[in-house]
Amino acid sequence: MGEIDTIGASTIDELKATLVRALEKGDAVLAAGLYEPGARLLPPGAPVITGEDAVREFWQRRIDAGSDGGVLETVHRAEYGDVAVEEGRYGRQAGERLLDSGKYLIVFHRRSDGSWRFATDMWNSDAG
Repeated sequence: MGEIDTIGASTIDELKATLVRALEKGDAVLAAGLYEPGARLLPPGAPVITGEDAVREFWQRRIDAGSDGGVLETVHRAEYGDVAVEEGRYGRQAGERLLDSGKYLIVFHRRSDGSWRFATDMWNSDAG
C-alpha cells in the first residue's frame, strides 16, 4: 500500500484516478486500500460488501473477470467538513471494450492526515 501513501490521495479526484490505475494494473490490494476499513460497497444485484478482505476479494473478482480500467466522471459533488458526497457516471472497460456504464453515488471520508478514502460506494448499471 506504499503507492497510496506516496500519491497521498489528497484530493477526491486523485483517489478516483488511483482506483482506475489499480484496475489497469490488476492490483486488487491497491484498490481495496483506497477504502475505509469499514467501507461498504453496494453493487447492483448483490449483497452489501463490507470489510477490507471482502472489498479486496470483490475487486479481485472484477479483475479476474476482465475489468482492466474505466472512467469515473463527476456530475455533482458536495463537501461537508470531512465528508463528501459525489454523484457521477462510470464506464467499466476491458481493453477498449465497454463492459458496463451507469451512475454512482459515493460517500468519501477525509482522514485526520487530510487524505480521502471511499466510505460508501454504490452504483447502478444503465443496462437494466
